[in-house]
Amino acid sequence: MDEIKVQQYEALQDGADYALRLVPAIREILPELRGDEKDDTQDFKNQIFEGINYLVEVVNGTLPLINEKEVILNRDGIEEKMQQLINSVDSKDDAAVADALEQGILPFVEIFYQVATIMLKNKA
Repeated sequence: MDEIKVQQYEALQDGADYALRLVPAIREILPELRGDEKDDTQDFKNQIFEGINYLVEVVNGTLPLINEKEVILNRDGIEEKMQQLINSVDSKDDAAVADALEQGILPFVEIFYQVATIMLKNKA
């Protein structure tokens, strides 16, 4: 296996590990963004956003490996979900942020985790 693929598999592993922690964090913040705000909600939201950005970087770096044989993750779809999140943040409407997280980002993170896990299990 060439060095780039080795690095991509390492990034996939890191991304999968991170996604596994990111999913419960996103689920935890949804009620807070919908009105049950706590003292640390905004800090927690910012940490989650940093995590999402990190995961998108991992996905972008591993997309050639993920889509090597067929398109599994679509870059346009990822960008669309991120744009929805950005638009909701720009609106300063935390309920809209929660919707964007729940309907777009959370499924993306879960799908990435499943794809990465399968690929790591079956890597040649």
